[in-house]
Amino acid sequence: MKYQVFQIVLFVLAVSFRMQAQVGRADSLKQLLGSAPRDTHRVSLLTDYVWEIAGDQPEEALLLAREAVQLAQQLGYRKGEATAWNAMGAAEEELDSLDKAVECYLKAGIIRGEIGDMLGLASVHNNLGNVYEIQGKMPEALSERRESLRIVEELGDSVRIARAHLSLGNLFEGMGLMPEAYDQVYAALRIYDSRSDSLGLAHVYTSLGHIRLEMSLFEKAAEYYRNALRIRQKLADPESLANALSDLANALDEMKNKDSTRVAIGYYDQALKIRESVGDMAGVAVIYNNIGVAYKHLEDYDKAMDYLRKGLEIQQQLDDQSELMRVYNSIGDVLYGQGKYREALDYTLRYAKLANSVDDKKFIQRSLKDLGKLYAALGDWKKAYDYRVQYDELRWEMLSERQAEDFERKEVLFTDGRRQREIDRQKHELAQAKIRTWALVGGALALTLLVLLLFNRNRIRKRANSDLAAKNRQIEQERERADALLRNILPEKTAAELKLNNAVKPQRYESVTVLFSDFKGFTTVAELLSPEELVQELDECFRCFDSIVDKYGLEKIKTIGDAYMCAGGLPEPSETHALDTVMAALEMQQAMQKIIQKKIGEGKPYFEMRIGVHTGPVVAGVVGFRKFAYDIWGDTVNTAARLEQGGEPGKVNISETTREAVKDQFSCYYRGKLPAKNKGEIAMYFVDTVGGEGSYVWQN
Repeated sequence: MKYQVFQIVLFVLAVSFRMQAQVGRADSLKQLLGSAPRDTHRVSLLTDYVWEIAGDQPEEALLLAREAVQLAQQLGYRKGEATAWNAMGAAEEELDSLDKAVECYLKAGIIRGEIGDMLGLASVHNNLGNVYEIQGKMPEALSERRESLRIVEELGDSVRIARAHLSLGNLFEGMGLMPEAYDQVYAALRIYDSRSDSLGLAHVYTSLGHIRLEMSLFEKAAEYYRNALRIRQKLADPESLANALSDLANALDEMKNKDSTRVAIGYYDQALKIRESVGDMAGVAVIYNNIGVAYKHLEDYDKAMDYLRKGLEIQQQLDDQSELMRVYNSIGDVLYGQGKYREALDYTLRYAKLANSVDDKKFIQRSLKDLGKLYAALGDWKKAYDYRVQYDELRWEMLSERQAEDFERKEVLFTDGRRQREIDRQKHELAQAKIRTWALVGGALALTLLVLLLFNRNRIRKRANSDLAAKNRQIEQERERADALLRNILPEKTAAELKLNNAVKPQRYESVTVLFSDFKGFTTVAELLSPEELVQELDECFRCFDSIVDKYGLEKIKTIGDAYMCAGGLPEPSETHALDTVMAALEMQQAMQKIIQKKIGEGKPYFEMRIGVHTGPVVAGVVGFRKFAYDIWGDTVNTAARLEQGGEPGKVNISETTREAVKDQFSCYYRGKLPAKNKGEIAMYFVDTVGGEGSYVWQN
């Protein structure tokens, strides 16, 4: 313990000397500027001083950068002008004037390209990538980072190559593309390791830890963070060391193990001392919140509240709405754990208000869930139900948004790959053109040149004919694949109509049975699984449902997140659609029970499923002209969804109309008229089952 205290004291002293040295450099530059003549040296002094003060005094830095640009233009000092534009971009970025920052960087890039300063041009592309990433323009950010990497690779600058790979890796991580991020960071790791570059390795280990943490691989993340921490402890960089300590503590606390949480608190304490020593009150407040949450995990609620109230006091002074929201959330959780539901409700309402004001959907969703839980604990079941419904609706919306973001990220990656292939093709063609040019120059004899030209022309013609035939074959194969895909996503009759008329006429069906299924507690279980495991679990269930739907001649309509929808009696009408759909529903529940028993035996989390079934009229058709899909509409669809919401796990909940259609075949338990959102009260029945696999109750 004494040794650790001694280490921290030495570190704080080292940091103090370093900060004094930085201040001294800024003061020295300022003094030199006071007597420097208006020449190229003054331009360099101005830009150096801008970089020194941009973080703390961005307005002053911007004025000095403008002076540097104007002086460089007057002197015709092109390299200095480019450097000044680049520094001005950094100042605008610190002021959050991102569009202006882009303009400055672009001007710097044009000049550096014209004077052949390729290393400076690579720096500009990297800076543009940073701004585009902040703006959420991921295709542009990816393009700029790729171009920066290409330039430094051509220059053979291994240090900057490693930095470019690391920047790309961090960008991919932010986009949620973990395999691509991992490849880029490991490319940087190989370079830094070969050079024994400690600082570079610290950056790499931190990035690898972030990737593993995002994938919920907490033990592996902690291993990388420890590697980064060992390096940071040898360097006099307070912010980086405090970050490294907090990173490791976060990973340990996420393991939800009391021993690891106690170790995490020790690392938080070390980070706290550093933040306090450098006067970083915002950082101190964040660590207070983290320690409070850790003590909450240890169920030491009194200590948790002590730290959280300290953090709250600082955040209220700083008026940081996002961090206040997090502290209110943590305090509400602790009060709930203490059984102080009224006080917990007050803090939950506070953080819900802040979440809505900053439009933080993650915390809005969390607040709806917490409010439902608190009102249930207080016995206000109506409010608890209302908030739970709002939570479920927002969950659907956010799940759809995440799916859209996943598609967008994949499209960005695909587009970038295609662009890179086009660049490679053009480079290859340029190289081939140069080779042909030199070959023509080298063959001085006219007759030889003529023979070569004729031969080359004939070869090109044959190749063109061969390429044309290959492309025709490829087009035919693609058409066959497109037809197969169309038949897979649309009923065969509908697909044929779409191909023939380029449109599908909507069709009304007077009697169709619609089935909705949904997993209870999906979000809770999903939080216990990695993204890959979650998709695998859903795929296992939905593949099973697809085979059951095919078995009973039903039509799969769509899946929305963890919901599954199908219908009987369309596109080909059927007199037994209600019976077929109910039998399919029962078999789905039986299949889920097998999956649940398997998961219980393996000690893994599992889903429980509700099913709602309703019979009535619908309108079916194909919507849109791009990414079109076969769908159904009408009150029957809405009622089936409400029946699913009003059901219970493991049960098949059917309506009065469905019950009338199957009452001669199944014994149904009348549940009464139950409330349904926007539908009033609906008569609901559970379909009874007995016996073993495939055994149902048939009513004589």
